[in-house]
Amino acid sequence: MVDFIATLPHELAEKILSYLTASELSKAGCVNKLWREKTSGSSLWLHHCMVRGWFKYGVTFDLCSENVSQGSSHSISGTSPIFDLEVPLESSLPPIKKWKAVFIKTHHLLRNWEKGRYLVAPILRGHSDQVSAFDSNGHVLVSGSCDRSLRIWDLHKYVCLFKIEGHSDVITAIKFKGNIIVTGCADSGIRVYDSTTGQILQSFFGHTGSVDKLEFDGETIISVSSDKTVRVWSVPDDRQMYILRGHTDEIESLAVHGSLALTGSWDNTLILWNIAEGHGVHSLMGHTEVVNCCQFDDQKIISGSADSTLKIWQTKTGECVRTLEGHTGEVYCLVYNNAVIASGSSDSTVRIWSHAGELMYTLREHLGVVRCLHIDEHKLVSGGDQKKIVIWNYRMGRKYNVVHRQPTRLHLMQVTETKLITASPEKPGTITVLCYW
Repeated sequence: MVDFIATLPHELAEKILSYLTASELSKAGCVNKLWREKTSGSSLWLHHCMVRGWFKYGVTFDLCSENVSQGSSHSISGTSPIFDLEVPLESSLPPIKKWKAVFIKTHHLLRNWEKGRYLVAPILRGHSDQVSAFDSNGHVLVSGSCDRSLRIWDLHKYVCLFKIEGHSDVITAIKFKGNIIVTGCADSGIRVYDSTTGQILQSFFGHTGSVDKLEFDGETIISVSSDKTVRVWSVPDDRQMYILRGHTDEIESLAVHGSLALTGSWDNTLILWNIAEGHGVHSLMGHTEVVNCCQFDDQKIISGSADSTLKIWQTKTGECVRTLEGHTGEVYCLVYNNAVIASGSSDSTVRIWSHAGELMYTLREHLGVVRCLHIDEHKLVSGGDQKKIVIWNYRMGRKYNVVHRQPTRLHLMQVTETKLITASPEKPGTITVLCYW
């Protein structure tokens, strides 16, 4: 029998192989060394990564260079997320090419999330009181506490790099971008630090109440305070740019998209602000209780309220186009992507909605309030009372797994590509990191 792969021009052989599925391509690579080489072409595997939305794992988040986690333990034998893809040194086979490696590693990472394969990193201990805020880039984590200290942690060695004093009250908000840390404090101050040295770079004062929420894009800080104002600050210019007034009660939620900011308040309204020019765009009225959460883009605004509803508004006009009813308790959190909207409530459910406003699934696994949500192309993660975190297949409305190793109750949660990070509301404050890679 003639081996057609060996006799055909490379371009024609690759064209034929491009019709194979990823599974078929992998099996074909087991025929012999030549077939392994031909089926490992980067263009073939780049295509399979692209159609699955995995391109970012080889570019913006390079999974091939991501360090394998060294956790303290894992729950049962066979649940370790670690996966060794390296060709043995004594082998005569060439190294696995980049985009095939990206495909294999990404497939393994996503299966780890689905199957509940993770390592529990050493618990981050050091704060003497509740952890009140944190932010992370996946490699470094910054936490603030009711003990008035700021700590910077290495998420590879799980050690505290810097303990920073200087706040005179509870640290209420943290944003971390590049090497710059921005904190909000109950003492009404905003402080800017260098994460590589722990040194303070700037401080901003102007609010007359606690700075409760922050957003930071690397240059501009958006802050909201118990003084009912929104303020815009320039880090490069070291100055306050705008004071935005409009709410008649304290602000509970904040979202930023491009040159626009959105705030939800205890006055039951949302206000859309132009932060580049310093003025209000729309006041959105319709909720009958506090607006706990909001998210928006160029086309739509979605808000969740203690009145048990979500509302969808048009960004350009401020018109409410849909009201989503179904929850029987306060809506505490919401997230959305191109596929669905997800909401969490004090009724212990997570609900999945279409963008047309139709209830698709009611997910029941939590006891108590669902406080935190994360969504991406692959999964939904929900965190609530009773120490429970659940990983969901939101497209099918079913559970992937329950995270059983969460050691404490949680009130803060962040999900990166490879880690699930939570903070406990208890004191002394601790931070738990679950590593899925």
